[in-house]
Amino acid sequence: MPRHYLEKAQTFKTRAEQFWLVQAVQSWLQADGLRMSAAMSFYAMLSLAPVLVLLVAMLGWWLDRSVVESNVIEQVQALTGERTAALVQQALSSATTKSEGIIASLIATGVLLSAATGVFVGLQDSLKVIWGQQKDGSQPWWWMLVIRLRGVGYMLVFGGLLMLSLVMSTALRVVATWLDDYISHPWFWSALNEGVSFVFITLLFCGMMRISDGAKPALRHLMLGSAIGATLFAIGKHFMTGYLSGAAAVSAYGAAGSLVALLMWLYFTSAVLLLAASCAKALADSAKAASQTATDAAPHADAQPSDTLGRVIH
Repeated sequence: MPRHYLEKAQTFKTRAEQFWLVQAVQSWLQADGLRMSAAMSFYAMLSLAPVLVLLVAMLGWWLDRSVVESNVIEQVQALTGERTAALVQQALSSATTKSEGIIASLIATGVLLSAATGVFVGLQDSLKVIWGQQKDGSQPWWWMLVIRLRGVGYMLVFGGLLMLSLVMSTALRVVATWLDDYISHPWFWSALNEGVSFVFITLLFCGMMRISDGAKPALRHLMLGSAIGATLFAIGKHFMTGYLSGAAAVSAYGAAGSLVALLMWLYFTSAVLLLAASCAKALADSAKAASQTATDAAPHADAQPSDTLGRVIH
């Protein structure tokens, strides 16, 4: 191969490695994002029922409990399909039991909080690895309590977005009823629904990354990374739904097929979330490098007029 072709190939490779998206994927792979996603999906599966119970309980202070539960099932079905929604509905029905007495209620709430925040502790550790943060050394005994309380903050983000989703869904139904005679195209409402889901996933990803401990990218980079993650999720969910609807591997598990489908959805979502975090970090690093380059080039630009003037005088 001629030498100039090799030089062009090397130049292209160097420029590609400097592109922020390539850096994000490389960072995600080097941090073993798939393995961390598998661990997070396992934690999420164990925390699913406690998280749902606490979310329904929190929103039940302001909204009717049955309305909240039906909205949760509706959102899960819209995102992941009927198989996973049926499992979530069964988990909600089984986990929602009446407690006896104040002491039993307090103990049950404590157990629920401990179980529900486990997945968020795993998420925070994974984000530290993705963002290149140093692992904390020995921490005092109360540090784990702080981490668990931060997990409660994650749940508040979930609850707030879920309430926002409920309000937006209700508003869309009202608007659709009013405009049904004027806009009868199904694709319009489908596109509008996809847009609402995109905004919901973007805010959810950004909120989960924003609450994490330690140094993190700026909010604008978190939003951009979350938007990229929401786009990947919107594209991937159609493939996941099509695959799981006719997957022989899922049907082979029989009654446990719904659980396998849920694990696959959690694994996919965790991988996309960590890749979004890696994109946010790559965008922040790229912006920092560009700013540093501009700062280094500024003194040379200021020196050029004086050098030119000196040559003219001489």
